[in-house]
Amino acid sequence: MNFKITDFGAVSSEEILQTGAIQACINKCHEVGGGQVTVPAGKYLIGSLRLYSNMTLYLETGAVLLGSKEYKDYEDFKVPTTIKYLYDNNFIKAWNLPKYYFYAMITAFEEENIKIIGEPGSVIDGRDVLDPNGEEEFRGPMGIIMSGVKNLELSGYTFINSANWSHTLDGCLNIKISNVNILAGHDGFNLHHSSDIQVENCHLETGDDCFAGYDIQNLCVNHCTLNTACNSMRIGGENIVFDTCTYLGPGHYPHISENSYYTHAIFKFYSMSGDSIRTEAKDISIRHGIIDDADRLFMYDFGKKELMQNHLPLRSLLLENVSISKLRHTSVFKGNGEKVELTLKNTQLNYESDEVFLEIDEWVALALENVYFVHSTRIKRGNHEILLHGKIDFQKL
Repeated sequence: MNFKITDFGAVSSEEILQTGAIQACINKCHEVGGGQVTVPAGKYLIGSLRLYSNMTLYLETGAVLLGSKEYKDYEDFKVPTTIKYLYDNNFIKAWNLPKYYFYAMITAFEEENIKIIGEPGSVIDGRDVLDPNGEEEFRGPMGIIMSGVKNLELSGYTFINSANWSHTLDGCLNIKISNVNILAGHDGFNLHHSSDIQVENCHLETGDDCFAGYDIQNLCVNHCTLNTACNSMRIGGENIVFDTCTYLGPGHYPHISENSYYTHAIFKFYSMSGDSIRTEAKDISIRHGIIDDADRLFMYDFGKKELMQNHLPLRSLLLENVSISKLRHTSVFKGNGEKVELTLKNTQLNYESDEVFLEIDEWVALALENVYFVHSTRIKRGNHEILLHGKIDFQKL
């Protein structure tokens, strides 16, 4: 069945909250066992909406869900999250996390068969809502929270100006994301504890990490553009593939807390204590990509609490068929007591900085296979430096 929000009293307004009318439409859809909730063209001012199983939230062309500028218009529905560090007093204090931290514009908890579909020209606008009691004393609500949801599909819409992470998809199973645009705000897709995820043809221009999360299993990202003022991916997990993606810096939108635009790293490992992680991280690969303009290619320094890399280690990372240019600073890749494999294959590196390109330690097994170094490039292991130039057919370091 199709339920239109205007049939339940919702009107296009940038001044009057439409949360009640839209939620009434959602609740009616829920009462009959599911269906489609349609948002026609217009601007609808909302706080927090809650979706349920077997439901599609459908945004027609010209439909805009406009977040209220008042953080008190949002709620957390008092439902727990699978992200356990949010209950850790150390993190609560360090990051100033409020008790209602897990709140958003659109939410669902432990449901199944949910879709958020947007026609071209549909928008969800978080409006950079300021919460002086929020994270870092300014971050407001999340954009979309799907927690413990099975069979989730997101497609077609543009999310702008998220007041915190635009998509919090934690503990979910079977996620399909396509043709979603994310502009400005904070993180793009947070995937803590989620499994079986496909992301394709998405365009991200984020102020914080494009992709983030640990304990991710079976993630495939295809044909996406990642532009960020932080990290392209800050992730940990098993069987993770970024294929045929473009990574461009500097960020088109700022990292809000730092007021900076530079891209920190393309890959930064994520495996923090304070939460459960099912397996060691392995089989992570970046394939058929173009990387242009970032401070660093990698940041892996296992055991470092300040980097949130102090839980289970990384075991393998592969770059294959990748073109890399305009890196400015030394990349770090260190196992610090835990063995890890780093492989560069069929890759071209145009590194012009005077700094060492890569620092590794004795725990790293580095393999170079058909790698072309455009300029003389230094790799450092401990106190020993290796100079590489031109084509390397095969070498282990």
